[in-house]
This record gives sequence, C-alpha cells and structure tokens, in this order.
Amino acid sequence: MNLVVLRGNSGAGKTTTAKALLAALGPATLLLSQDTIRRVILKAPDHVGTPAIALILALIDWGKAQSFETIILEGILKKSVYGPMLADLKQTWGDQMMTVYFDLPFADAFKRNQMKPVAFDRNTLTDWWQADDLLGDEALCFGPEVTLDTQVSLIIEKCAG
Repeated sequence: MNLVVLRGNSGAGKTTTAKALLAALGPATLLLSQDTIRRVILKAPDHVGTPAIALILALIDWGKAQSFETIILEGILKKSVYGPMLADLKQTWGDQMMTVYFDLPFADAFKRNQMKPVAFDRNTLTDWWQADDLLGDEALCFGPEVTLDTQVSLIIEKCAG
C-alpha cells in the first residue's frame, strides 16, 4: 500500500497527473483532491486549523481500511497549513509515503491555469502562490520540462521500488 502526495501551485499539473495515475493504476487506487474536500465539500478557508485536515486524514484512514493499494492526495497543500499533517503522515506511513512537488515558474502555471474550463484570474493565483514550498523530503520534483507520461512512469516506478 502506498500514499502518494502531489503538491504544488495551482496550474502546476497535479490534478492532471493524479488522474493519469488513477487511470494507470486502476480501481485499487483512491484519489483525494484537496480542492474538492476543502472548497466543494466543506467550503472551508485554507488556513491553519482548517477542518479540511481532519477530513483528509479520515479519508486516508478510510482508504487504508478499505485496502486500496494506492491512495493519491493531490492539492496545493501549502506547508504553512498542511506541513504538520504531512509530517505526521510521513511518520505513520514511512517509506510507503512518497511526496512529489510540482515546481513551475508562475508564468507557466498561469498559462496552464488559463486553459482550465474555470480559470482563476492573475490576482487570485498571485495571492495563492507559494514559491519554493518544499518540505525537504520530496521523492520527486517536477519542473515544466517533465512530460505527463514521464511523471506517471517515475511515480509508478518509485512506488514499486
């Protein structure tokens, strides 16, 4: 069983990669999206103490209890809010947890974001932007030059290894 955490700024490719991983890994995979949990289900703000943390942890525990082979958590998951939760998960999951950071320049992320069906404006993305928001224990870090197929292959390879 693996927990794969995909982090990075809006427009960096986390959701696209998560969906491609889900398709590649099949039905034994659970995909959890921070945006869906926080913004859609809870309509909660993204600050220290957000109730999204408790629900994310409960859903990860549920996925583990259901024996999903892989649980994917994707979202901005900024260190200032989710860092302690991610550190606790790393302590619990150990080598079965892999964190991947998507490190794109703002201009690239903004351009990608504008291709979404519901794009965010520049001011919103600027407010959300977290430069170099690394945790320090990332197994992989993807820049704009890494293709989707390569991202998926590398993540699957790391999970198997």
